[in-house]
Amino acid sequence: MKRMTIFASIIVIFGLIFITPGCGSSHKSSRTGAPSGGGGTGTGGTGTGGTGTGGGGGNGGGGSTDLPFGGSSQGTGGASGGSVTTPSGVTYNLIVPGSYSEGTPNEFLIVYSGTEGGAQMTTNIRNLMTVIPGLGSFICAVLDGPRYRGNGQAGADAMDDVRSRFNIDNDRMCLLGESAGTTAAISLGFKLRQEYFAAYWANDVIASGTPEKTASEIGFQPWGNAGPGGQFALAQAIVDGMRGADYRLPADAPYSGPGAEKHGSSTQLMEALKFFTGKTRQ
Repeated sequence: MKRMTIFASIIVIFGLIFITPGCGSSHKSSRTGAPSGGGGTGTGGTGTGGTGTGGGGGNGGGGSTDLPFGGSSQGTGGASGGSVTTPSGVTYNLIVPGSYSEGTPNEFLIVYSGTEGGAQMTTNIRNLMTVIPGLGSFICAVLDGPRYRGNGQAGADAMDDVRSRFNIDNDRMCLLGESAGTTAAISLGFKLRQEYFAAYWANDVIASGTPEKTASEIGFQPWGNAGPGGQFALAQAIVDGMRGADYRLPADAPYSGPGAEKHGSSTQLMEALKFFTGKTRQ
């Protein structure tokens, strides 16, 4: 069972102290095809948290996403952060950067926590925002993985709620599923909302899954990777599924660097969060 606490740049896990370096990465690539333009709405959830209206539209052909390329949700009236409950009853923790402005579409990261719980994962991410370049510009919604185990729809409802209240960039939404949140993130990222995510990292995996659609079917190539946390066969199965669906994968996939062999590694979590900076559907 994992317990993880992060204090600024010092991470304490199982009584060991790790001093964490601050470095980031940025990746951009052209999409393989985009749906034709139009306003569009960010639909798909059964909750009443609101749909994100798509501003503008992409060009090109192919794909089935209802989230136009080059657009944003144009949501207004967002709160500053804290614990939020959607109209459908889903509770999540919200992190909003001080730099947020309704006039500028913002990056978004949705997270299913591990057994450390949503509150502790929120604290971890807040502290790492001061360490990982670029992470501090993301609006983050953190769901408690044990509470919403296997429930991808809870994440879809939280996404709709955030998109209705904040101006979220359609092309810069990312997904992290951690340990106990693995199955819910797989449901959300590979089935319910596959076409929403520019990047998906499955971390400390406890299950595997395969994308429901290929890149050509959704109109772009998502980024993807998996951090084993000791479960190398499961991580390999996830990566193989991503590769088969023509996802964009880094050379080290599944992740095999420091921390890959240990469940609950702070180093592997940092690599997962670094992965999202600069990722886009385009």
